[in-house]
Amino acid sequence: IDFLKNRDRSKPFALLVHHKAPHRNWMPEAKYYDLYEDVEFPKPETFYDDYESRCSAARTQDMTIDKTMTFIYDLKLNELKNTPPYNKEWSDGGLQQAMDQMTPAQREAWEKSYHPKNMEFINSNLSGDALLDWKFQRYMRDYLRCIKSIDDEVGRLIDYLEKEGLMDNTIIVYTSDQGFYMGEHGWFDKRFMYEESFRTPLIIRYPKAIMSGTKTDALVQNIDFAPTYLSLAGIEKPTEMSGVSLEGLFDG
Repeated sequence: IDFLKNRDRSKPFALLVHHKAPHRNWMPEAKYYDLYEDVEFPKPETFYDDYESRCSAARTQDMTIDKTMTFIYDLKLNELKNTPPYNKEWSDGGLQQAMDQMTPAQREAWEKSYHPKNMEFINSNLSGDALLDWKFQRYMRDYLRCIKSIDDEVGRLIDYLEKEGLMDNTIIVYTSDQGFYMGEHGWFDKRFMYEESFRTPLIIRYPKAIMSGTKTDALVQNIDFAPTYLSLAGIEKPTEMSGVSLEGLFDG
């Protein structure tokens, strides 16, 4: 927004806004530490997948919520930092580094929210399906808390464009890299090319060329983005650039 406020208003602008917030290890904004705490998220139908009909790679991957998700880095149980074997997770530095970057006020807010919940979990001594469910719920809550902040920030940017009268003559593209598994097949990472993770969002708003509500099932790739932007700007695509303009899909 500062860039937009201070830009040369006699020229067009291109602005790329990248959010890493929902990436592992899902560190929520302090104001959302307790968001969704009373929500029980449903497990996907394939949560307890046995991979029986798949090749060995599906059975030997290392990305399950059950066995791969770490108690300290992923699940934020810093109270276990001196308890073997979890002390090695702490010494690996991921969560420790993040917490060391907090201000005293941020650290206080963290402890106020996470410590009681962490101690309740530790004292409950869960095992089996009950432990697996707790890990899934902690993962989903932290992940979606991060998503909430992205919703907020995209909204702030759109609000500014609306206020400045820039919406009709600005091409807005919302996309991402491939997504994390949300418990499908018992997984949480994104290193397996199944449908749930392979797809990426692509939403384009440009009233001059795209009617509101238009949808297409055509297969496209992110290598098509740059040719699209160049074409809409009246610039010829370099011959060495891969991909094609998506304009032919704008009418659905």
